[in-house]
Amino acid sequence: MYSSLKEPETTSAYWGDIMWDDERHLLKIACITISFTTTEYLILSSLRQDRPISYTILARSLYNRALDRKARIMMNKHIERIRGKLRGTGIYIYCVLGYGYFLLPEI
Repeated sequence: MYSSLKEPETTSAYWGDIMWDDERHLLKIACITISFTTTEYLILSSLRQDRPISYTILARSLYNRALDRKARIMMNKHIERIRGKLRGTGIYIYCVLGYGYFLLPEI
C-alpha cells in the first residue's frame, strides 16, 4: 500500500526559520521569497516531514503511477529546478541513494 502526499491543509506554516505559504506556493526564508509551481511545491512540502520520502511514494502521489524510468526522470527534473530555486538559502534537497529525497540544512 502506498501512502499519498497531500497539499497541507493550512495556508501558512513555519518549519524552522522557513515560512511556508501553501495558498500561493511560496517559501519565505529570512528576506528571500521563492515561488514554486504546484508540482514543485507539492514535492517540497512533502519533504518537510523530517524523514526521507521514497521515490515510489513520490511517483504515486505526483503522477499516479508506479515508479518507472519515465517517472524517475520527471521527478529528477523537478528536484533539480527546486534545488536551483533554493540555491543560497541554506536548505537543500539531498538524495538518499536508492531510496528517495530528504530536505535538510545545507552543509
